[in-house]
Amino acid sequence: MLKPLVYFDQEDIQTHYRTDEFIFGNQILVCPILEPNAQGRRMYLPQGNWYNYWTNDLVKGKKELWVATDFDQIPIFIKEGAIIPKYPVQQYVGQIESPELSLEVYFKLGKERSYLYEDAQDGYDYNKGRYSYKTFTLNGKENEMFITQHKEGTFETQYQTIKFNLKGLPFKIKGIEIDNETIIFDKDLLDIENGLVVDKDFTELHFIGV
Repeated sequence: MLKPLVYFDQEDIQTHYRTDEFIFGNQILVCPILEPNAQGRRMYLPQGNWYNYWTNDLVKGKKELWVATDFDQIPIFIKEGAIIPKYPVQQYVGQIESPELSLEVYFKLGKERSYLYEDAQDGYDYNKGRYSYKTFTLNGKENEMFITQHKEGTFETQYQTIKFNLKGLPFKIKGIEIDNETIIFDKDLLDIENGLVVDKDFTELHFIGV
């Protein structure tokens, strides 16, 4: 759902006048560039901390700032703690069967919830409970992070695994537990750039830092 910035924080008077910025869902802030050949623009970040989508830089909100971009980009910011799903580009429903769901995880010192709704996209079976509604809860601390998953509905997704791509971790990983079972002891065994792949039905991930 696209929402004007004022819906995000009605108490902040600055959000009342930012008519060319909008919130996509609850955790993605978008600010279109409206002038030809522009390589950036000024925009307002509401309260909270936000990650620049293109650079992964963390920026404190409730202020106006200049955001530089390339010609093929627009300013996009992700709320800290968000877990954002990514799917391959396709031209129609079912064109591509993806064996894996990719989730972008943006670290936060504290708790944040993200939600993922999925169904078959080709009928009304969701009225009969054939949907998947997942709640991901991120709990970040100084040297560890927890991600828990809760699922509602009976729809079974095509993918069998989930890849977690971690952004902004303030610590180096020395171990990972999946549902209380340790799978990695040496931080060198985890390639953060390529993400961590786990079974889609996990309940809790625990990243242990040094």
